[in-house]
Order: sequence, then structure tokens, then C-alpha cells
Amino acid sequence: MERSPALQRKLVELTRHARGRMRKQVTASRAAALKTTADPAAKMGYLRETAVFVSLSPAEQTWLAESTTMITCEQGRVFYTPNEPGEVVFLLKRGKVDLYRLAPDGRKLVVSTLGPHTIFGEMGLIGQAMYGCFAEAATDCLLCVLSRADLQALIRRNPDVGLNLLAELGRRLQQREEELEALAFRGLPVRLATLLLREADAYGTVVGLSHQDLAERLGTYRETVSQLLGRFRHEGLVAVEPRRIRLLDRTGLAAYAET
Repeated sequence: MERSPALQRKLVELTRHARGRMRKQVTASRAAALKTTADPAAKMGYLRETAVFVSLSPAEQTWLAESTTMITCEQGRVFYTPNEPGEVVFLLKRGKVDLYRLAPDGRKLVVSTLGPHTIFGEMGLIGQAMYGCFAEAATDCLLCVLSRADLQALIRRNPDVGLNLLAELGRRLQQREEELEALAFRGLPVRLATLLLREADAYGTVVGLSHQDLAERLGTYRETVSQLLGRFRHEGLVAVEPRRIRLLDRTGLAAYAET
């Protein structure tokens, strides 16, 4: 399918930026990532890992791979802004992406943090509309980019894709309901404890999230998060280090989270 002018402009912008970064900072990992974006077999593998596309036939997988462009985004890059036309759909293959809005006072409110194998874009049918949102790479990311029209055409060809999208929509709606309930009825200590437990790795460590990052996830101020972390530290629940928080007492934090 022929790409729309808006999609073509977006792809040119994304790929030009990625290549410019590679010329300025050539490392083994970034060079490997750039090579991966041009590897058809790698692209097919990434697409098959997305639950929405598990029902595709080999011919449909090939068609989808030919209809998508893979790009890399370095951590901190804003690759989608609210004033852009709703022509683009993203498939996050590796890394994390923050969707956020800006409050009138300039505060950044992260409305969703997306992980690998997630599909998102300016489409109501995938349950992740981008109205008024910025999309920022929370870590180095690998993304597949396709057009809204191509995804709609794929759904017409294979209705199971539409059913898979509905299932994905249901999961996201449930998550949003839980987040809204927490925002409305649960205090900040409860929400912070819940966030720390969710983000901790197998070793009980939250890595890469500053006090400001946590504040943006919770819709509050950095100073408030710092005060709460100081309280948790005083109670022996956590150890706070630069860009790292170690959970010393998961049971105690879980007690907060269940309050």
C-alpha cells in the first residue's frame, strides 16, 4: 500500500535522526541495533512476538514486514508530539516508552509506561489514543512504524487481528480503571509503595528512575516523592541511592500498598 505523505514525512524524520545519532556516536550496541532495523528476518521475528499478530499466515507476516519500517530511538528522545497527524501506529519491540501530558504549570504527567511487544498510536480501536500526549523513549527503544491504513487493511484481511486488538483493549481498560481508582481513593504513600514493588527487578532494585521520574508517574511533585522516600528509608523499607532504590522490606512495602 502506498504510504501517505504524512507517514512518509514521519519516517524520514525518524530515520534521519537515528542515522545522525549513529554518525555522532558509533558504538557496538548502537551499530548492531541499526543493522537489525534493516534485517528482514529480524523484523519478521519481532512482529511474530507481538500477541496481536500471532494469527497471521506466513503471507500476511511477509506483507506486514514489508509494510513496516524499523527505527531506533535513544533514551530521552520525544518521537511523537500532540500536534502531529494521527497517521502512524507504533509497535514497541524493545525498551520502554512513556506517554505523557504537560500540565498548565509545566509539570509532566506520565499517563502510561509501555513495555516491549506493545502496539500504540493515534487509534481508538487499539485503546491507546495519543490525543494530547507526547511519546518519549524512557530507554533506548526499537520500534516498528506502520500506517493506520495498513493496520486497518490487515484487520479486514484477518479478523482475528481485530479480536486480538479488542483483547488488548480490554486489558488496558482494566489497567486504567485500577490506576484511576488508586488516584481517587488511595494516598500517595500507597501509590508510591505500589509503584516501587511493580518496578523492582528480581533482586529488589528499582533502577533508572529518579525522584522526578517517580513524581511524573504519580502525578505529584519531586519534593513530595523525596519526602516519602525519606519516610520509607527512616522506616527501614528502602535504601535510596543515585538512580537506584533498593527494597529492603518488601513485606512492609506490601503492607503500605494494601492499605
